Amino acid sequence: MLICGALLAATTGCTHYRYVPDITPIPARPIIVATAEFHDVYPAPALVSGKESFGLTGPNTKQIAPHILTDQVEEELLQAFDQAGVFSKVTRFDRHPDLILTGRINTLYEDYRPRIWTRIPYVERMTGVLSMMGVKTHLSSGRANLTMFVLTQNGELVGRYEGESSFQEAFNPTGEVAPGDRLNWALTEVVQQIQEKILSDGQLRTITSR
Repeated sequence: MLICGALLAATTGCTHYRYVPDITPIPARPIIVATAEFHDVYPAPALVSGKESFGLTGPNTKQIAPHILTDQVEEELLQAFDQAGVFSKVTRFDRHPDLILTGRINTLYEDYRPRIWTRIPYVERMTGVLSMMGVKTHLSSGRANLTMFVLTQNGELVGRYEGESSFQEAFNPTGEVAPGDRLNWALTEVVQQIQEKILSDGQLRTITSR
């Protein structure tokens, strides 16, 4: 993520922000004793077509092509499941996997921008002063929603597990929370929700214990 040296001032003159997905894995217990082969993750059609926002939007943001952002999310998901230890083994390929893991990105966006009233000419010149006074000059809102599917090695659906997290926050930019950070927190929460649902699905343990 490219960050301006100081976010106290208005966003003019800043380097463009680029969203980079980052999921913080949390160890999951008890693990499911099974080898899960991780397959592709797909974005919902509305994300590919541009009908719905995908990634970080707002002034001074650089849009990432949907297929590139999807690949980045997919890699983060693979690492998150592997490091969390939901399954005893998560891999891109196994000759005889116990389960197949794939998913769909339904929604993933953050809209980060100055509040409308800061664009009034006189107020705009005072943005830096207002920020130092503690006035919340910016607004960030967004949502993350993913669905993961667990299949047998023959492609039969075992279960679908959805997670969702949204946020809307007025704030004072300080550089401590950069554009995209809130979306990554939401994405992390979504993945943790999905992992908990998978771990609590007794049917999975029945299948893998055969």
